[in-house]
Amino acid sequence: MGGWKLETGRFLLCVTFPVAAFWLFNQPSIFQKFMRNYKVADTTENDEAFAKWKEQMQVQRRKEEYEKFLREQMAFEAAQKQRKSIEA
Repeated sequence: MGGWKLETGRFLLCVTFPVAAFWLFNQPSIFQKFMRNYKVADTTENDEAFAKWKEQMQVQRRKEEYEKFLREQMAFEAAQKQRKSIEA
């Protein structure tokens, strides 16, 4: 292989590179330079539409869960009636 010196250098590079990249790209000057023309979009319309959609999904989910509960309840009652008719 390459010996311990080569492996030590490789390990040092593998540890140092991500740390140096993280340090370099998280400097405030980098953000000021590259984010100068960035603007946050106004999303009030989308927020309202999303809230409305979310409420509709919750209502639909509650309705489906309630229908499933009723079907299970009806099946349970039918099985109970059948069991009673067999016993009697």
